[in-house]
Amino acid sequence: MMPAAALAAIRAAVEVAHGNGVQAPTDVAAHVADELTAAGWTLTLDEPPNVAPAAA
Repeated sequence: MMPAAALAAIRAAVEVAHGNGVQAPTDVAAHVADELTAAGWTLTLDEPPNVAPAAA
């Protein structure tokens, strides 16, 4: 479960993105990541991205 303070920081970053006219989900995600890393957060992937197996 995510701590309330972390959730509040993410919501605030989304509001900042929307206030700057950013609406596309991938752009909002990038803006949120930028805001959080600027505040000193370290962001990592929870699991590796799905990679399709090589064709046989």
